[in-house]
Amino acid sequence: MITKIYSYEKDGQAYDVYKLQNAQGAYAEILTYGGRLHSLCVPDKNGDLLDVIVGCKRYEDYFEENPYFGATIGRYGNRIGGGGFTLNGTYYPIETNEKGNTLHGGIQGAFNAKCWKAEVRGETLVLSHTSPDGESGFPGKLDVSVFFTMTDENALVIEYAAVSDKDTVCNLTNHSYFCVGRQDTVLDHELMIKSRQMTPVDDELITHGEFMDIDGTPYSFYEGKLLGKDMFSNAKFIKQCNGYDFNYCLEREGDGLEHFAYVYDRESGIKMDCYTTLPGVQLYTACSTGGFKGKKNYVNHCALCLETQCYPNSPNCPQYPTTTLKAGEKYNETTVYKFSVVK
Repeated sequence: MITKIYSYEKDGQAYDVYKLQNAQGAYAEILTYGGRLHSLCVPDKNGDLLDVIVGCKRYEDYFEENPYFGATIGRYGNRIGGGGFTLNGTYYPIETNEKGNTLHGGIQGAFNAKCWKAEVRGETLVLSHTSPDGESGFPGKLDVSVFFTMTDENALVIEYAAVSDKDTVCNLTNHSYFCVGRQDTVLDHELMIKSRQMTPVDDELITHGEFMDIDGTPYSFYEGKLLGKDMFSNAKFIKQCNGYDFNYCLEREGDGLEHFAYVYDRESGIKMDCYTTLPGVQLYTACSTGGFKGKKNYVNHCALCLETQCYPNSPNCPQYPTTTLKAGEKYNETTVYKFSVVK
């Protein structure tokens, strides 16, 4: 069941909040502002609902500065280095917003600050947005739709669709911060990521077409381990980031929807299994959220993000899977976060 539960205005623009509730009573709350996931309440081992999303306290608070809490990210999730890229022999300078680089689509055209149009289609909430040709420097008019479904199996399904009238680049994701327990940090969460390689970064967290084998290193979660085990390792990139902020190259069998990770908290009993059609995932462990006042006062490492994606800086790295979306071609990708209880 999908209902509109709240409406508010900002600078003359109306925004809405929708609640997606399944037959088990689990539910998600989604904002048209930024296509944001505000809450996701699922049962723990005692049958009590727990909100597993870290974010702002009030719906209106997302207008204030925050680290992309719950947002739909585009046109290009993650970073593009150097403020531009070449496509079909033409160089496109794009808007920069982080040390001369472009993070999560820039500023003017960033999807996380747009008002999305909402439509209810049965048990699915469809959010749509059009980014005009040249916005933030990206070529092509890009029409985007994001489909949110809360299934009776306690799975949140997020499907992305896009089409452009010119060749462009496209890399969409969701920036939700998850904590599947009641602790202040996720250090006691067990995490598995099906990856044996990551893309190393420079001092500005930009990738340059390289791959790094991570088996047996503090970066690996292939066998599953507690996040706190290596969170404060002296490993170069972990120390640089005060935790994890890296793209993992997923070990895939094909092009369809595949299981790539799980997160488990023994205390709550909640397990989140993750599936995607995409080749990579950015693990971010809320390395700088300390002091943010949201649903509660947050500390560093209060949550983790699993942002499914193509690889960062792919428009400048032909070694990586392409993010080029040709004119008229359809972009279709899916990510699923499914919740269960382990007693």
